[in-house]
Amino acid sequence: MNREQILHAYTRKLQQIDASRTYSDHAKRVMAAKAYKEAQGALDQLRQAEADSLATRRSQLQRRMFGHQGSADAQTVIARRDANDRAAKLDDPRVAQEALQTAQLEGDDLMAQAIAARAAQSGWGDVLGAYAGARPGFKEAAEEYNQLPDPEDWQFKFRHAGQFLAGPPSNLHDAQPHEIDRLAAVDLDAPEDAA
Repeated sequence: MNREQILHAYTRKLQQIDASRTYSDHAKRVMAAKAYKEAQGALDQLRQAEADSLATRRSQLQRRMFGHQGSADAQTVIARRDANDRAAKLDDPRVAQEALQTAQLEGDDLMAQAIAARAAQSGWGDVLGAYAGARPGFKEAAEEYNQLPDPEDWQFKFRHAGQFLAGPPSNLHDAQPHEIDRLAAVDLDAPEDAA
């Protein structure tokens, strides 16, 4: 189910509970709390799945732009780490540009990728442009990457979470979250204690 379907089903369920003449007010509150928790749980799962999908896609695009796609042998992993360590020490775009040209001339793809990743982190557009010019598909991957929101950004998280909220039922508008949790945990089918 998508967000709209979840919210529609939740609204219908609340309307059915509210319209019932069979249940007491307490039972209606319990049922509404259960419906709310169920809807919010479904929305939370959907929100998380969307954030996970974004993170996965951004990671795929980063690997396409700057790294090896697929598995690598131990020697390649060590060489990649060494290239990343050397690229991390670059602090001047001119030096990085020269190092990139050297890596490209020598066919050292791992070093070129590491320098390009360092250039992207540092905002060295000329260096990144020189790398991108020699990489088919880089520009398209970079454009898609830049259009996707960062699921780790706090502003995105705040806005995104706000899109996946179920409003509390009207008969619980004055209830605190812990009270809704308590009501949702009530078993209406359990026999009442004889007092």
